[in-house]
Amino acid sequence: MSKRDIEGHRSYPHCLALPGFARLVMILTLTLCVAGMAVACGQPAAPTASAPAAAPQAPASSAPTVAAQAPAAVAPTTAAKPAATTAPAAAQPQYGGVLTRGVTGEPANFDPFSNTSSFTLNVVAACYNSLVMFDPLNPDKVIGDLAEAWEVSPDGKAYTFKLIKNAKFHDGVPLTSADVKYTFDTVRNPPPGVTSVRKSLFASVDSIDTPDDYTVRFNLKRINPSLLTTLATGWFVVAPKHILEKTGDMKKDVIGTGPFKLKEYIRGTSIELVKNPDYHVKGRPYLDGMKFYTIPDTTTMFANFRTGQILYYDGMTGDEARRAEKEFGDKVLIQSSSSFIGDPFTMNSKRKPFDDIRVRKALSLAVDRTEALKIVNQGDGAVAGLLPAGLWGLPSSEMEKMPGWSKNIEANRAEAKKLLAEAGYPNGFSTTILARKAAGTHETRAVFLADQFAKIGVQAKVDIQETAAYNDTLGKRNFDIATTVIASLANDPDFLLGDYYTCDGGQNWSGVCIPEVDDLFVKQSQTLDPAERKKLVNQLEVAAINGFGTVNLYFKGKFMGTSRQVHNLLMHPEPDNNRRMQDVWLSK
Repeated sequence: MSKRDIEGHRSYPHCLALPGFARLVMILTLTLCVAGMAVACGQPAAPTASAPAAAPQAPASSAPTVAAQAPAAVAPTTAAKPAATTAPAAAQPQYGGVLTRGVTGEPANFDPFSNTSSFTLNVVAACYNSLVMFDPLNPDKVIGDLAEAWEVSPDGKAYTFKLIKNAKFHDGVPLTSADVKYTFDTVRNPPPGVTSVRKSLFASVDSIDTPDDYTVRFNLKRINPSLLTTLATGWFVVAPKHILEKTGDMKKDVIGTGPFKLKEYIRGTSIELVKNPDYHVKGRPYLDGMKFYTIPDTTTMFANFRTGQILYYDGMTGDEARRAEKEFGDKVLIQSSSSFIGDPFTMNSKRKPFDDIRVRKALSLAVDRTEALKIVNQGDGAVAGLLPAGLWGLPSSEMEKMPGWSKNIEANRAEAKKLLAEAGYPNGFSTTILARKAAGTHETRAVFLADQFAKIGVQAKVDIQETAAYNDTLGKRNFDIATTVIASLANDPDFLLGDYYTCDGGQNWSGVCIPEVDDLFVKQSQTLDPAERKKLVNQLEVAAINGFGTVNLYFKGKFMGTSRQVHNLLMHPEPDNNRRMQDVWLSK
């Protein structure tokens, strides 16, 4: 499973306890400078567009295709639903204008299949389509994109998709089922020399058939209720067979069927997309284009947002949102959501004294999760277990019964000291916490944990390493305790639990191996009935928590700011799942 090279990501419907915020979505204000005014950082002014003489008639539905529904037996597919507040809508959507956005970095290349960084998807997502996608205005719903309908076989081992018949790639070549098959055959079984970082997500696929030019069938080795969720995530776009056959990847070519086309890339400055006039969805897109300005410095980014040079600021910090609440006027909308990013710490069970479960449990008991969220992440998020509470995770009332999640921290620490004494460490011991330099909350989290462990007599030194050294140390399991990351593309147990808590999980840095966890993971991943699957997932979460390997503290909150000119842009818990932008429009 792929993870972005950031501080992880995942969560479920959860109103964030944000200091100074009365609601999940905060309506803030901003005084915009005169359009076209140069900002302090020297970035070029955002382009402007004239309003049409009369607003065009909006299509009857904003859905890109017929929203075919999966059978009831398929498990729930998505995650946290932010409050559905958007900028006040004009009578009708308007055509024209360029949506400007700041990004802190550039893509290594344009290939969506070999990259893990959002810098790539930021740009290319709007140039492609997927089979299915999360509804842009309802992240709890999967709708059709290139697939106008689909069905699941009674045994759950075949997914058949009917494709729309009028989609064309940007070079004019019609899209057919052969493109879908070639794309996903490449993703799940890349040829020599081609990298596919998410191929494990299609391990359940045995073969892909194309009965005709507009029908494609995924045949599974085993039941996989997470397949639709996987296909709906932002990374699984459909690429042109004739390009992949020639080049092997999409690193240099951006040729999709999407609503926008790549116009210009000025390295170090900007990337510009332009409207696809031949887009297959009637009346879309509304925008003339989008422009991404490279602004590495977040202070400059905030200044550009203040002056209106960028209309869309994704990835705001909670502090920036609170600052905006105090300083701005009423022309900006700030949205917040729980995320799929967890901040845990991991204990190396292959090294003494952490090979003793009593020691690992003691350290888990020592940490005040509520205080961790407040101090390490400014209260922006929600205390939870290994899964966000709600759709799949244990409810808060049950979590509080788990070791370390009780709010009686003094009782927790008394039990922790007793466990240490039983393990042969009545006076505690000395250890080291590995942390990654200049990466999210790693350093702050390590210092906080050292303070918490000291309260039960464990003296921890913090070892902060540069990213390359940190990754090497972690990969070789040459650590005592480490600040790590939980990250997922969607709110699904297959995405989150397998990689971190199963015996062979690719990011099970603790080395804790619990056969019950593996058995439950396999069972839940092949259970179609959502209620039965949730029971298994809850049992799995309890069993994994009681292994005390990777101990999660909370799931982070995310923030996004837009000018009130921007409409139909709803923040998703995983923003990468909502980058198509075909329904977004600007008021004048």
